[in-house]
Amino acid sequence: MGQALIKGLRVAGLSPGRILAVEPNAVARRLVARRYRIHVSSLREMSQRCDVVIVAVKPQDMQPVLQGLGCLLAAQRRRVLVISIAAGVKTTAIGRTLGRCPVVRVMPNLAAKVGHAISALTAGRFATSSDRAVARAIFQCVGEVVELPERLFDVVTAISGSGPAYFFLIFKALRDAGVKGGLPKAIAERLAVYTALGSVHLVNGSTDELESMIAQVASKKGTTEAALKVFQRRHLAEVLQAGVLAATKRSKELTRLLQKRGTR
Repeated sequence: MGQALIKGLRVAGLSPGRILAVEPNAVARRLVARRYRIHVSSLREMSQRCDVVIVAVKPQDMQPVLQGLGCLLAAQRRRVLVISIAAGVKTTAIGRTLGRCPVVRVMPNLAAKVGHAISALTAGRFATSSDRAVARAIFQCVGEVVELPERLFDVVTAISGSGPAYFFLIFKALRDAGVKGGLPKAIAERLAVYTALGSVHLVNGSTDELESMIAQVASKKGTTEAALKVFQRRHLAEVLQAGVLAATKRSKELTRLLQKRGTR
């Protein structure tokens, strides 16, 4: 995700001299520096030179990174905006380590790699409207941004964070159905993916409710209606909703687990 953000910022026109990265892995460090032509350095240099720090590490790796960053910022008495994309790590938990430092938490998704992410954004206690605007501008470089209360981030994780996997599964199911019907695998997959892509554009360009759009495709006693009746009998909508609720529950469990680790 860190590389996706660097790529998005570069495509948006930010000069490489304004981006500094920290990467502990030597192989990845050389790759990032060469691929994006940016300076890859230390946490100390980042804390001295940067006004915005994006912490793009795994949740379980957050605490040591935040502790190191917090010590450096306290010694330098600097104010920087810290943006976290770690799932399950709340702004209050980050604040306990960084003190009065402004924090913005963002939940992007995998589509940031191709510039079509949907990112949810929430601000911590000391973040200003200007800080939120900066974070929004950064993540708009990789897609759309919505601002939400942090209490809704578990369901955001379940829908948009995990969501790409749901759609990949649907694409696979449609592809496999096409193969069973006699289509070549590559053609069946292309039909499924491009149908989804077209459907997205139709929804984004319409003011109609989704229920109305379904009805527009499903003519009475037609092929679509036949498929929809099977989906209804098999409770497809309920199954999808149950999956999202299970993902939401698991996100809450992981958040509590991370909170317990952070207090030890």
